[in-house]
Amino acid sequence: MTPRAAMRRRATWSVPVATAAVVTLAAVLPGTASAAAHPTLPARTAAELLAAVQTSAVTALSGTVVETARLGLPTLPGAGDTAALSPQTLISGTHTARVWVDGADKQRIALLGQLSEADAVHNGNDLWTYTSSTQQVGHTTVGSAAASAKKDTAGEKGDLTKYTPLGAAQQALAAIDPSTAVTVDRTARVAGHSAYTLVLTPRDNRSTVRRIAIAIDATRSVPLRVQVFGAAKAAAFEIGFTHVSFARPSASTFQFTPPAGSKVSSDLLGATAPRSADGATTSAGSTGSPKVLGTGWTSVLELPASKDGSSPVSALTGGSHRAGEVVAKLFTTLPNGDQLLRSALLNVLVTQDGRTFVGAVTPEVLEQTAAGHAG
Repeated sequence: MTPRAAMRRRATWSVPVATAAVVTLAAVLPGTASAAAHPTLPARTAAELLAAVQTSAVTALSGTVVETARLGLPTLPGAGDTAALSPQTLISGTHTARVWVDGADKQRIALLGQLSEADAVHNGNDLWTYTSSTQQVGHTTVGSAAASAKKDTAGEKGDLTKYTPLGAAQQALAAIDPSTAVTVDRTARVAGHSAYTLVLTPRDNRSTVRRIAIAIDATRSVPLRVQVFGAAKAAAFEIGFTHVSFARPSASTFQFTPPAGSKVSSDLLGATAPRSADGATTSAGSTGSPKVLGTGWTSVLELPASKDGSSPVSALTGGSHRAGEVVAKLFTTLPNGDQLLRSALLNVLVTQDGRTFVGAVTPEVLEQTAAGHAG
């Protein structure tokens, strides 16, 4: 769905405004520097900016998005060569994508790799994924925005704006309660546009997030960049436009025909998942569904163990022995046998029974969560 439609379904925000933001993966490189890095704009309050985003009339745009993860994790072997819509390629380094949006039922994302391109296309009831290096195509049908306007149904599952600065900002602003302080920071220039900066700061010190900065276009009230900061000066995650146009994309942009010789399946992620040397996907079935435990800044994602007993973290290696060795060295074995990975923002706990707990929280929160939800 569009940012406008999603925001209008939220409860009305009050003053003073506070936000409980569930931290997701995303955020962005600053836009091109200019002589007016902090343009002079009329003063606006946090409540005014939130209301402006909620009522923004923009439904169509296109542009270039850059995503950067500065977690302190090494780039896995081969991850920068092949574009893939998977954690393996997105948890470290910088990645560039082209995006097109035309309302709630038409979005396209093209993730550009050094040697390939991965695409996701939502057009009406159809959702496609494709990776050029493997010639694998995934396809499924989803509900239209009109059919799901009154409730969260399959129509939302096809919405690709969640992987853009628009979606990252939506997730940060979706839940509001007194756990977050909301303020206005210095103005900025992002992708050549003057922008206000809205800052969300958690009041819970169990979170590893220090603040989230959202750059909002001064004219159209569209989120242009989201930056998630941990203890370091530089953003741990960034996602933002380096170029953006608000002209409506051509309808042909959202038409997708499987290339000749490609293999089509109903497995969307399988079309873009990391693959082993023999070309097989490396993901194994899990014993359950992922669950979000807790709320707000201390939310933790629980990933169940795979059917073969391995941890979901193994999927990050893409079946590569070299990548597996790199990942293994990142973990520390705790006295109880569980394994812990620390990064600049996200921490990961893998229990002995193969479950994985991930969150922008302290290791103590992960351990307490795992103990309270024993498998």
